Amino acid sequence: MHNTHMGYMKNTIAGFSWQTVLKLLTMVIILVKTFFLARILTPSDFGLFALIAIALGIAEATTETGVNLTIIQSKRTIKYFIDTAWVIAIIRGFIIGIVMVLMGIGMSEFFNEPSLRVLIATAALVPVVKGFINPSIVLFHKNLDFFKDSLFRFVVILFDASIAVIIALTIKSVLALILALIISGLFEVFLSFIIFKDKPTFNYIPSRAKIIFSNAKGLSISAALSYINENIDDFLLGKIIGTYSLGLYHNAYSLGHKVNYDFAKSANHSILPVFTKIVTEADRLKNAFIKSIVVTSIITVGFSIPLIIAPKFIVSLILGEQWLSITPHLYLFVIAGIIQSISIIFYALFYAKKKYSTVNFHLLITVIMLTTLLLLLPKQYGLQGAGIAIVLSRLITLPYLFFKAFLLFKGKTK
Repeated sequence: MHNTHMGYMKNTIAGFSWQTVLKLLTMVIILVKTFFLARILTPSDFGLFALIAIALGIAEATTETGVNLTIIQSKRTIKYFIDTAWVIAIIRGFIIGIVMVLMGIGMSEFFNEPSLRVLIATAALVPVVKGFINPSIVLFHKNLDFFKDSLFRFVVILFDASIAVIIALTIKSVLALILALIISGLFEVFLSFIIFKDKPTFNYIPSRAKIIFSNAKGLSISAALSYINENIDDFLLGKIIGTYSLGLYHNAYSLGHKVNYDFAKSANHSILPVFTKIVTEADRLKNAFIKSIVVTSIITVGFSIPLIIAPKFIVSLILGEQWLSITPHLYLFVIAGIIQSISIIFYALFYAKKKYSTVNFHLLITVIMLTTLLLLLPKQYGLQGAGIAIVLSRLITLPYLFFKAFLLFKGKTK
């Protein structure tokens, strides 16, 4: 047992290290990508893309719901689920694509942006394409093979960034960002079939689908609430402050918030399967959880220091002069990112314990509070009001996660 414990700890450290290296390299790639795109495209283009991301968010929230986590949690091999999981993913991809086309029609009217109809219809190809990804990619995660997982993700991100800049230089339109997502999706499908020996066939087995769907019930609610939590700001602000200001908000959010959030997601990616393997051993789980929270907090704060100390220099360097108006408010998005990073480690704990209702309730109260504050503050305070709304909604709801974790561990020690 001790050797097993050491093995998991070694895998966790290796996973965290490789995910950290990946994220540092990814940060460089994203910053270079942003450096070019912020000079090629306008704030209005970024504002339009933020609205397109609302529809795309459905794809991201739904395509991974249930299937991957069920395979990770299950003691069965990938072969047991692979065919059924692939069929579910393909069908879901087409359904989401259709929903996105319909959303595009409604959103073009709501935001008075006729171009959204065509842009979102084009973006609807993204979930259709990604539905064909080989489910075997979850093996990296399930088997704690973090080096290969990190390498795979890095290659996809590098490809996406390169394609986005090349296309943007050619057509100088928000359409470049959509086309890059479609092409990188095709590339990811190609890689997933080249790398893994286990390849799916179009074979739906109802009994295996039932296992996936039964586990997905709580996760589906989490996915929907996560989607609303991450997109309601763009949806409301697009109407309240307009596309141009939304573009400013989008890049302020990306620069100040996304670095921390993406790092935390990488940490979560490494931590969740380890939590799942030690979920019945209360003391080990508690120690692993506390260490994860402490390390994630230290690293995210470390990443944030330059943005707080020299925001004007960093905005000017990465985005350019036309984006300097976001500088005074950048610290708010940095704080929101740190809080979100801590929350995501709590989510890994509750997912491992299959306490989906805890995550769902936290997301629900966060969404309600965020929506209320966004309806009140940005009208009067603009971008600063939006930043305050995000910080307050996340800060006020964070103690709930601490309280539920305390109860969970207290219950297990009895």
